[in-house]
Amino acid sequence: MPTNPPGPSWPSNVVEVTSTEPAAAPAGWAEADVPSPEEARGGDSALSTAKRKLFTRGAAGLTHAELLSLVLGGAARSEPTERIARRLVRRHGLGALARLGPRDWQAERGLGRVTVARMCAVFELGRRVYAKDGDDRPRISSPREAWRQLRPLSRARKEHLVGLYLDAQNVLICNETISIGSLNTTRTHPREILHPAVVHLALGFVLAHNHPSGCVDPSAEDVEFTQSIRRAGEMMGIELYDHLIVTRAGYTSLRERGLL
Repeated sequence: MPTNPPGPSWPSNVVEVTSTEPAAAPAGWAEADVPSPEEARGGDSALSTAKRKLFTRGAAGLTHAELLSLVLGGAARSEPTERIARRLVRRHGLGALARLGPRDWQAERGLGRVTVARMCAVFELGRRVYAKDGDDRPRISSPREAWRQLRPLSRARKEHLVGLYLDAQNVLICNETISIGSLNTTRTHPREILHPAVVHLALGFVLAHNHPSGCVDPSAEDVEFTQSIRRAGEMMGIELYDHLIVTRAGYTSLRERGLL
């Protein structure tokens, strides 16, 4: 599932690049402060901001798009790297990006063969690391995988609003029951939903609530509520991946219906 804000740029005390070889760091600079060729050309300020945020806040403090822009590097001269990253995350979702093959990456505008090879290698390394670390927490990359974690909701007699909070690899960090008993989810304030994401440093989440009536279709209020939570999450750099309606008959994904 896909499975989603730039700040000020770095100071411009960069070393002029006169060749394709990396510039040597001036005395007293840490290796992390050496400007990339893209930055030295006075290019992508959003890329510089993402790099600075990584060293000041840690990788967990970056959005999916910011992390992806760092891996892409100076992917294209005709388009800012972060714009490419945002487009990729919006189009595919992080989980689906991890499953793209070389031909899929090559079909994306602005990506050359070197960048395509880098992206395939990065995601493959991630798969190999998580395949061997013994972590038994579920990875949730699709509506069906989310539904498997939420099936007990189908038997509940009262309406439950639940959040599945995920890390950068779409691994489940926390399964949180946000409210019980209210038949109007629109009365739940966004801060109640986003607070667990902040506490657990989640980069994204899936919402779900059950319809005890058995109706699997989202109401107009469900759609409006989902859109308001998505907007609130975007303001904090926390992406709402999906909202599921769960009943005994199955589930409905608002993302799959094009309502998110």
